[in-house]
Amino acid sequence: MMEFGENDYKYILQEFSKTMIGARYTYSEIMAAERAPFKFQTIIDRLILPYADPDMMIGDHILHMDKDDKNYRIYENLKIKIRCCVPDGDGYKTKDFRIKEITGLEESVKDTLVVQEIAFSNLALMGFKL
Repeated sequence: MMEFGENDYKYILQEFSKTMIGARYTYSEIMAAERAPFKFQTIIDRLILPYADPDMMIGDHILHMDKDDKNYRIYENLKIKIRCCVPDGDGYKTKDFRIKEITGLEESVKDTLVVQEIAFSNLALMGFKL
């Protein structure tokens, strides 16, 4: 299994068309981050946190989500992509998943994945209705 430092996969990068957030951020850390998009913080505060633990890492939450989870539709509407390390022979390769693909995987497969980041379109974020 891969080992991580305290701040590995904890970043917020904003480009013109998308925002990428490291999967080891907890929801409370995203809420406190100055670089996090305000609208995403509002979505977390109003819609996600009533059904999720603030100290849960965003990657773990998404990885163990199913289609019946109250937050599934939120991430589906944001059109998030989940970047994961997938075992490949002797090493790992990087693969992007949609929320529908991640929730469709069996638990035994999910246990082998390492979530690196989530990314969502800034246009999808702008169009998200609160």
